[in-house]
Amino acid sequence: MLTREESGLLNDYFQKDPRLKVLFQRLEEEHRAEVSRISHEIRNPVTLINSYLQLTRSRYPQVEEFSTWKPLTENMDFLKNLLEELSRYNHAGSLHPETFSLTALLQDICRDASMAWAPLTVSFQKSTEVPMVFADKTKLKEAVLNLIRNGAEAIRDQKDGRLALSVSFQDGWFTIRVTNNGPQIDPEHLTDIFDPFISFKKDGTGLGLPIVRSIAQAHGGTVSVTSTPEITSFFLRFPMAAFAAEAACAHADTKEE
Repeated sequence: MLTREESGLLNDYFQKDPRLKVLFQRLEEEHRAEVSRISHEIRNPVTLINSYLQLTRSRYPQVEEFSTWKPLTENMDFLKNLLEELSRYNHAGSLHPETFSLTALLQDICRDASMAWAPLTVSFQKSTEVPMVFADKTKLKEAVLNLIRNGAEAIRDQKDGRLALSVSFQDGWFTIRVTNNGPQIDPEHLTDIFDPFISFKKDGTGLGLPIVRSIAQAHGGTVSVTSTPEITSFFLRFPMAAFAAEAACAHADTKEE
């Protein structure tokens, strides 16, 4: 995954020679296609092995008493989850934009997340008036849910755990902020927390936050994090699409709370 500086350097090269941009896009497409092929080939035997495990348990229930059965099935579940995360990561940059209310989407996410992680609740705040957005609704929802899930896991052992979601719009940029009052992230981890396959959580795939970054970058935006002993905040920022700016401003969702 390219850093912001590397992406900026690439854009400079693209402006000097548009052919480089076309070539880079082809390389990206070929890379995604190759990852998809590899994932597909791995998925087939994984599905078969899982089926045999289920069949074995149905025919010989006593296998659940074996000391090796639980770690075996747990690792199989982890492998299936890893393949699903890899697929989502590989397609995070493929966008299907539409015009919609970002405020309404985030309110729905808060409602669903509060139900999914009950008794934990996710508060919501709209800091400014937020215009309609032209973006990939499904991908943005996935990104925000990943950040909320990350926060929920950080505070799951706390009695006073709090999660908050807010949105604002300023100078042509949307900012979605997800905060939690969980443990501080080690400053040494902040530099590579968005890199693929790097996880500091038990059973983490190391793809959740990289997926968020890929979705942000696909929208021309960024994702960043700050962490103190009191609060950890993730910021998902992306610009209003220039070709949709006029329509977006004309349909500002000013009546929403």
